[in-house]
Amino acid sequence: MPDYTKNSIGRMHGAAWRFTTLGIGFLLAAGIARAGELPADLGSRLAQGYIAPAMQSFHRSAGQLHTGLQAWCSSPTEQGAQEIKDKFKNVVMAWSGIEFLRFGPLIAEHRFERVYFWPDPRGRTSRQVKKLLADPAGVPAAQALSKHSVAVQGLPALEYTLYRDSGLLASQGGDSFSSECAYAVSISENLVAIGSELGSAWGKGGDYAQKFSQPSPENSLYRSTDEIAHEAIKALSSGLQFARDVKLLPMLGDDISRAKYQRAPFWRSGLTAPSMAAGVDGMLRFYQAGGYQYKADDAWVQASTTDELIRVRDNFNSVNADIKQVASSEETYRQFKLAALMIKNAKGLVDENVAPALGVRIGFNALDGD
Repeated sequence: MPDYTKNSIGRMHGAAWRFTTLGIGFLLAAGIARAGELPADLGSRLAQGYIAPAMQSFHRSAGQLHTGLQAWCSSPTEQGAQEIKDKFKNVVMAWSGIEFLRFGPLIAEHRFERVYFWPDPRGRTSRQVKKLLADPAGVPAAQALSKHSVAVQGLPALEYTLYRDSGLLASQGGDSFSSECAYAVSISENLVAIGSELGSAWGKGGDYAQKFSQPSPENSLYRSTDEIAHEAIKALSSGLQFARDVKLLPMLGDDISRAKYQRAPFWRSGLTAPSMAAGVDGMLRFYQAGGYQYKADDAWVQASTTDELIRVRDNFNSVNADIKQVASSEETYRQFKLAALMIKNAKGLVDENVAPALGVRIGFNALDGD
């Protein structure tokens, strides 16, 4: 059984994120007067109302992509290529809905990095994928792939394989098509395996789901509902921070002349804005699943937090231009700049209003840029 009491890697190359209890800067605020109430069944609400279905969605969409790739690789067509694009998008959307849940099963056994080795400022994914594909006979099957570098196991590696110039989707039937297809199938199967592990851990009867849903003094992970609230608010705040500080600001630069679309997530597949919309929507639904109750004087906290997350999501959904236009289109740049501002506002609400209302105190920041 995985040891969930230990963090896994806990850092991404280029932007080190510490997710230990103290490192995130969240402390349980014993004795603080609360403006809100925690449901006694908070863990169950979050696990059954959002986390478990979201993990199952990732597992299911990865399985559909795996099946689709197997069929398309044996008989490639233009229509089939479009279906692969659609299935890849579904996996990215599902992943974005769980990406912020960086605790427990998702960080155990390096699962997060195996799915999403990003940011990657040194270009390790493209470099290692090229090296791997240079030897067609050495393309590993899924089980062997899971032992390779995390840079070649997950969604960034699959996106590069499918969408790069002369990638699979653009070069059907080329000399390297067979070996590259085999690699894409292996990655998708690896994602299915990880999704299965996540679904099992959070499903009914799953060890982690039980511990999260039934806090008690005898529980090795969560001793009280307060600690569940701590984990939930930590996930929201750090998820919003990652979206702004790691996904948006490096891409935007100081002004449009310094914008670099290559720093955006999923830029090759054109899924930057859709994936970020899905991520914020996931955070919104996760927050709503908690069923937090506020006193009358603080009822505005619930409405304001919900409304701000909706505005962020809708702003991303309104982006119609390709991310490559962020450095040439004032309107596209403005939309992403506005998103960064709104995410900052949403994080401020979570940190300064939601957290204290629920008895969670926020200390120093989690982002460490080594």
